[in-house]
Amino acid sequence: MLKISSVEKNSIAEQVGIKFNDYLVTMNNQIVNDFLDYRFLQSEENLKIQIERNGKVLSINIKKSYDDDLGIKFQDTKIRSCTNNCIFCFIKQNPPGMRKSIYFCDEDYRYSFLYGNFITLTDVDDNALDRIATQRLSPLYISVHATDTAVRKRIFRFRSEDHLLEKLEFLDRSRIELHVQIVLMPGINDGEVLEKTIRDLYHFRESIKSVAIVPVGLTKHRKGLPKIRGLDSKYASNLLPYSRAWNRNYFNIEGDHFVYLADEFYLLADRSLPGRNSYGRFYQIENGIGIVRECIDNFKRQVRKLPESIPGPKRILFVTGTLAKPVLETYIVSMLNNIQNLEVDVFSVVNNFFGETVTVAGLIIGRDIVEQLKSHLEYDLIYLPPRCINDDGLLLDDMTPEDIQKELGVPVEVFNEDYVEMLNNASI
Repeated sequence: MLKISSVEKNSIAEQVGIKFNDYLVTMNNQIVNDFLDYRFLQSEENLKIQIERNGKVLSINIKKSYDDDLGIKFQDTKIRSCTNNCIFCFIKQNPPGMRKSIYFCDEDYRYSFLYGNFITLTDVDDNALDRIATQRLSPLYISVHATDTAVRKRIFRFRSEDHLLEKLEFLDRSRIELHVQIVLMPGINDGEVLEKTIRDLYHFRESIKSVAIVPVGLTKHRKGLPKIRGLDSKYASNLLPYSRAWNRNYFNIEGDHFVYLADEFYLLADRSLPGRNSYGRFYQIENGIGIVRECIDNFKRQVRKLPESIPGPKRILFVTGTLAKPVLETYIVSMLNNIQNLEVDVFSVVNNFFGETVTVAGLIIGRDIVEQLKSHLEYDLIYLPPRCINDDGLLLDDMTPEDIQKELGVPVEVFNEDYVEMLNNASI
């Protein structure tokens, strides 16, 4: 039963008398447990709906087209939290004092379907699997890490078998599209364990479209957690030949590569990134697979539109993490600096908040930016990386770009990767 938080004006729901604060009980005699049930059931053209209002149940009949939405919104449903105790869990490596939502471990297959969040399937039972198949909740994003039972027990720190391969087999038979990630931990799930994991996953290549291998993230706040060795440039360099072998031997049903290394491995190894064709359909770009290649290629597509000069002079500073600075300098900033009256620099922020081993731009906090840029205020405009800001416009420490601008006394914006617009703004 779902509580209705709003009814859209002139919607079908309003026309049949459904109101704010009503409870949606059933649709066509099926109980509505959450927003996915509603989304699935409301597609029927003939609907019999039961609404509870002030303790009374009302029946409403609706005839509509298949694509028509009723126009109902609900109070947020409770997200299912993770019961695993993973040895590498980044959430457990956060320092105290951050906003409450940051400490929540999501393990909800509904949000995996809707937003691409990664889940482990360890708590998904037969009823949930049946629902996934019936409602066609596809694609799903699965954190596997290893298929070897003993290694899985070590990583997830549970005692009994979770029957991962059986669940994957069911989803494969049900033709649910899957995308998998493996968080790579040296000496734990690499080597032959990793090779076995890839072979096991390849058995389900009809449904698994991509397997992303990403480096383990370790902060300085790993108190009371098992010791895990971090990745360095030598480790990354040694891994790259294996990636080339996987690319020769494993392809998904679309004909694209099956296994993808995160960009961080190439940047750590100081090696050139693969070409655009190597990333297929960029299945996991939000997971750091091909995001640097896309950034470079996006700039190349805009180069011909850039002016030879701007009214100036103007000085612009790009803020990023320590990992991406050489790429920005080599492929983008060097060309921007050929524009007359324009000077562009890159500043890499050292992550004092999480620790210097955390080098990606998406985990930079506002306070580190402010403290490290206080002596670099000779710029007309400072651009922040887009992935360090959430949908509410907040950095991880709840600072906003406006807060940073106020403290630095220099205009601060979040870069939208539109270089033409950037130069137009610089010309004003």
